[in-house]
Amino acid sequence: MDDRLSRRRERRVIRRRRTRRSVAVLPTLFTLGNLLCGFASLHYAANGNVPENVSSLPVNAYAIAGYLIFGAMLFDMLDGRMARLARSTSDFGGELDSLADVVSFGAAPAFLTLQLISSLLFKGGAPGQDLLGPLATTLVGRLFWIIGAVYVSCTALRLARFNIHNRHVEDSHMVFRGLPSPGAAGVVASSVIFFETIQPSTAHVLPFNVPAMITHAIIFIFPYAMPAILLIMGVLMVSRVVYPHLINQYLRGRKSFTYVARLAVLLILLLAEPQITSLLVIYVYAFAAPASSAWRKLLKKPPPAHVLAATAPRPPGPQTLSAAPDVSVPTEGGAAGATDATGRLTP
Repeated sequence: MDDRLSRRRERRVIRRRRTRRSVAVLPTLFTLGNLLCGFASLHYAANGNVPENVSSLPVNAYAIAGYLIFGAMLFDMLDGRMARLARSTSDFGGELDSLADVVSFGAAPAFLTLQLISSLLFKGGAPGQDLLGPLATTLVGRLFWIIGAVYVSCTALRLARFNIHNRHVEDSHMVFRGLPSPGAAGVVASSVIFFETIQPSTAHVLPFNVPAMITHAIIFIFPYAMPAILLIMGVLMVSRVVYPHLINQYLRGRKSFTYVARLAVLLILLLAEPQITSLLVIYVYAFAAPASSAWRKLLKKPPPAHVLAATAPRPPGPQTLSAAPDVSVPTEGGAAGATDATGRLTP
């Protein structure tokens, strides 16, 4: 009798292991979806100056590239959920997620910005002339390329810093040092989508009316403002400014009815005017934290209690990788605050 029970238990354990192994493929597929969205964004950004390549689509190439970055953010959010459901965390998934994020949230936004700026400012150049790049013939072209390179480098540094201090416990990720890389990429993508939407000559799925005076002003300022935004996003990613984890702080657990009603209003606005609503929400998230930090320093006020508790030094646990002592708590959270295929919060 005991032998039968023992064999049954062994068979159950084997079945569970097989199930976990089969389900564990899903986080990897979602992480690869993140990577492929970034790769597709690079493709459409490269073809932005050739409208006939996408003439059959209701959205122009630059807007498609921006939407694909948001698609990468969605995959980045879901791969961690799949990993937790499968109870399959591994260093392999974490490394794969970081490689995908470098492409989707580092190279793709920077390349998209440079391509759009090139089409706006340097479209009259002679064929074969390098007007925007490391060997550009103009100082402005070299400067803009350097800013894009700084952004990509900051993204890589952000991911490396996160991997050093990665903890596999989700409850420890309530705030993060520095802007998460999906948040920085979201600022760039939403700016490009908004810019492409307001132009009357550009085909778009959900256009909305903006006064002509404002439209002309934005079109004139945009190619000069985007490099500045790109540089600021790069600096914020490697900064020590404390950012809240959106999922863990605002969406997990039980909330009041008023809080849920506010989220419902925000969802309605997002469905009614997705471009302008996403633009405002992401910009508020990116700039509210440094503004609040600067205001507190100006008034010499201490950080909030939850920030002090979350950023207090912790002794290294069995699941914590060793790190340099001056590196702060885990820094990545994603725009949606998800975990990656290792169960960690994704950058």
